Amino acid sequence: MTGLRVAGTGADSAAVGGPGEDPLRQRDGIPLYLKLASLLREKIRQGQWPAQSQLPTLQDLRGEYGIARETVRQALGVLRGEGLIDSARGRGTFVTAAAEQLGDRAPSYDPLTLGAQVRIEILSRTPCAELPDLDRDLTGMETPLVHVRKRHHAGARPYSLVELWLPQRYFDMLPEGADQTRLYSQLLRDHTGLSGLSGDQVITIMRADIAVARLLGIALSDPVAHLASRLMDPDGCPIMAHRVLIRSDVFAAERRFGDLATGDPGTWRPHMTPPPAPEAGEEPQA
Repeated sequence: MTGLRVAGTGADSAAVGGPGEDPLRQRDGIPLYLKLASLLREKIRQGQWPAQSQLPTLQDLRGEYGIARETVRQALGVLRGEGLIDSARGRGTFVTAAAEQLGDRAPSYDPLTLGAQVRIEILSRTPCAELPDLDRDLTGMETPLVHVRKRHHAGARPYSLVELWLPQRYFDMLPEGADQTRLYSQLLRDHTGLSGLSGDQVITIMRADIAVARLLGIALSDPVAHLASRLMDPDGCPIMAHRVLIRSDVFAAERRFGDLATGDPGTWRPHMTPPPAPEAGEEPQA
């Protein structure tokens, strides 16, 4: 993206291509292997490939979709990384039991189904010279930045407000308008040459002020989930800072635990934030 601008999107702006167009052939900036991974994931989600069933061979998939063998291999690698498939030497590739957890919905990060389920409304894209104050360590993050504000809708209802900051250098590498249909973490991964990205996140509950209540269509002081996140390169340097407010009536957090007996409980156990310090002249409560 080479320009910064304030932009809104219409109700149908997230759709890409015509209704009958092959999603693998649409010119939408999404890498082909991610499109194929989305189509294969949908087969699993809909039960066409149920748990424990064997997938077609690489050669068969290549012939069915008319794409290169390496592209098919990359797409299967995406599903393998999500835990949906597993391969056994000499036996083939099989759908895992984790596929049953997909239920009746596609994951929100799916680059092909995001537009159908979620409309992204860009509120503003503006230059920013200073690091944001998110109560997160952003030491080493490159400036100048671009500050993006957007609102996500599910159908006709807004459900989240998003603010994010990323270096201008990376913003300029992204396809024009791609942030109206895809998430910035996906765009950074696919268009900047960055790899091995990791992140962390702190989730708290707060009350909606007037501006948040108006933008989310909720009552003043209604509870909202507050997510403060960082996306980092392999050296631990932040490349994106992220703040999200989500309506409490649609918010859900899912965690997976390792060995609870020997693992570090600090990585998963809920904990309280420190109480605010007393103001000058105020006696601390016993």
